[in-house]
Amino acid sequence: MSKQDGMWFGLAGALVWGAATLFYVVFARGVIEHAFWFYVVNAALVAMALGLFFHITVRFLATPRRRRRLAALIFAAPGLVGAMLLGLNFSTFLPQLPPESHGRYVALVLVSYALMMVFALETRPKRNSARG
Repeated sequence: MSKQDGMWFGLAGALVWGAATLFYVVFARGVIEHAFWFYVVNAALVAMALGLFFHITVRFLATPRRRRRLAALIFAAPGLVGAMLLGLNFSTFLPQLPPESHGRYVALVLVSYALMMVFALETRPKRNSARG
């Protein structure tokens, strides 16, 4: 993978994390944390969005399968680092959210990136040949 491709994966990952975090900040208090089932649905939606944007970036950059593990790590790194920094300073950056939102945000990020990595790194099943 070239440095330029790595830069694009990192940039795409940072943008997706930023958008997901902004969505969380705007809607956490009134919508996301209103009911546990909605929180779980939101985590699944975030994971699907991460996977979707990772695959869009893979297709756009024509990244071969053998290089997708590194690409997925580069894509996830800015979000994980950003979430860690936000988590360490949660009450400073997001004083409008209740203290219990801190753990929920960290759990949302970890579950979402774990699911994204599973989907991103899943290998394509081999097809059976038509020959007997």
